[in-house]
Amino acid sequence: MKSDPNAMWLVSPDVRSTYSEDGAVLLDIRKGLCYSLNPVAARVWSTVEASPSGVDLRGLVDVMETHYTISRDQLERDVYVYLSKLENIGLVQRNGLFHESKAAGARG
Repeated sequence: MKSDPNAMWLVSPDVRSTYSEDGAVLLDIRKGLCYSLNPVAARVWSTVEASPSGVDLRGLVDVMETHYTISRDQLERDVYVYLSKLENIGLVQRNGLFHESKAAGARG
């Protein structure tokens, strides 16, 4: 995994979310696309969303580690891969930089 440990992850400004017991639904209001998140992905999303100034990978893993019993290394890899997918479709930003992609969807 090649990542900047100091990178700050933020929700893209054009994304809205709603939660249920099944996870979450994200709406990219600029593109008019909806994305469905399972409960684990929704927990990652809600942690990023709750940090308006951004959250680093360490902070995300700290939160996730309190809910799941897998190794910290595996959790860090999984969270980073998922954040990268969200970044590629424009739902999150790394260090406030917007990454435009033609990808139509990512399932979490």
